[in-house]
Amino acid sequence: MAAEIISRVERRRRWPAEDKLRIMSEALEPGAVVAAVADRNGVCRSQLYTWLRLARDDRLPGISMTPQPAAAFVPVRIGPLATSVSADGRPASPPPDARPTPVSRRRTSVVEVVLGNGRSLRVEESIDPAALARLVEALDGGRS
Repeated sequence: MAAEIISRVERRRRWPAEDKLRIMSEALEPGAVVAAVADRNGVCRSQLYTWLRLARDDRLPGISMTPQPAAAFVPVRIGPLATSVSADGRPASPPPDARPTPVSRRRTSVVEVVLGNGRSLRVEESIDPAALARLVEALDGGRS
């Protein structure tokens, strides 16, 4: 008569996001069998299906399967106020509160940008838009 001795209790495994992503990518390859991928990687089949469902619903931290909109910056130009024309063809005077105010020396403002992956980026308002785009791309991994 044979007996099996269990010396320790199995604990829940914690899978890093990189491993989950690798296993899910393998399971999503054309012609791949999810059950075979799960067995090959030592993952319970139902766990792999759960990961795939959560990733499709954007509920798996650090992993998303839905395409994210590309980051875009719109150029802004501040110019003089447009003047309206009165009935007799002469330019109308601007309203009293629309007169330009003298530029005062002030501290530059800080803008906080929250990325799609939850990270936040604080930059001065005078940052070059191209440099900001490169920072967002690097920190968000192309998801924004």
